Amino acid sequence: MVLDFIDIKKEDVSLAGGKGANLGELVSANINVPKGFVITADSYKAFLKENGIEEIIRNKLKEVSGDEGQLLKAADYFRELIRSGDFSTETKKLIEDKYKSLGENIRVAVRSSATAEDLSDASFAGQQETYLNVRGLDDVLEKVCSCYASLWGKRAVSYRLHQGYDQSSVSIAVVIQE
Repeated sequence: MVLDFIDIKKEDVSLAGGKGANLGELVSANINVPKGFVITADSYKAFLKENGIEEIIRNKLKEVSGDEGQLLKAADYFRELIRSGDFSTETKKLIEDKYKSLGENIRVAVRSSATAEDLSDASFAGQQETYLNVRGLDDVLEKVCSCYASLWGKRAVSYRLHQGYDQSSVSIAVVIQE
């Protein structure tokens, strides 16, 4: 659920997102990259499930179908639910341990890494949030939730709709990096 860059390869886009997979490749090629780790897309999926959000999203997406106005209203609700969710004790501990391994109360970037980025037929770059100068575990966890919520931002949702992507098939990982 939480991986070091060295453990990620370019084939791991579905797990680490585009940004995370590329950082893994850079580290594997011995290119000097600021230290960090990836909270995987599996963590996002577990977060949704543990907070009862997964089923709400699935049901609401069926209900609104292709109606963009209704879809965007639903996305507002999804973001609200995600921001108010809690991490499991296990996931929180994994993130805490990795964060502390970077240094004592260090400032980090919390960067969205969607699993649908820079595809051959579409580019989703820049549609999810990134936060800089994040410090302390509570702030990191809050910003991870905000990155998760940004997967349901109006621009991202509308773009996926117009590109013909299934809203429920996208996921997001989050990069934590010095």
